[in-house]
Amino acid sequence: MSAFHSIEKASEYAVELSEAKAFVNNINLEKPNPIWVSLKKKNKNRKKVIAAVLAFPLPFGVIGLHRIYLGTKPYVPLVYIGTIGGAFGILPFIDFCVLLLDKDTDHYKENSHIFMWIENQNKKTETKTTHD
Repeated sequence: MSAFHSIEKASEYAVELSEAKAFVNNINLEKPNPIWVSLKKKNKNRKKVIAAVLAFPLPFGVIGLHRIYLGTKPYVPLVYIGTIGGAFGILPFIDFCVLLLDKDTDHYKENSHIFMWIENQNKKTETKTTHD
């Protein structure tokens, strides 16, 4: 009797599994959830503002804290410190302006160049010419 009982349970689980698969297949996966998209945009904007505040020359920009936040090589903040705050605060101020004015700051993440915006401008122009 226990064998019959286990076969009956297995068939019930199979029916439930097939119903669950049908439900998952009916979900429209092409349209992202609007709430998720809104949260992602807010989070992206928040990261941009935090990076820009950390780039302001005094007190954090002169030691390259914004570059650490954006994920750079360890030598980049040492260059900022070694050049007395990136040429007396000029480099962090430029970084501050670039981070505030650029709409998409994702290309500055994981950037190991001292002048983070110069290399990316070259990549942007290469990307535009390859897509044309």
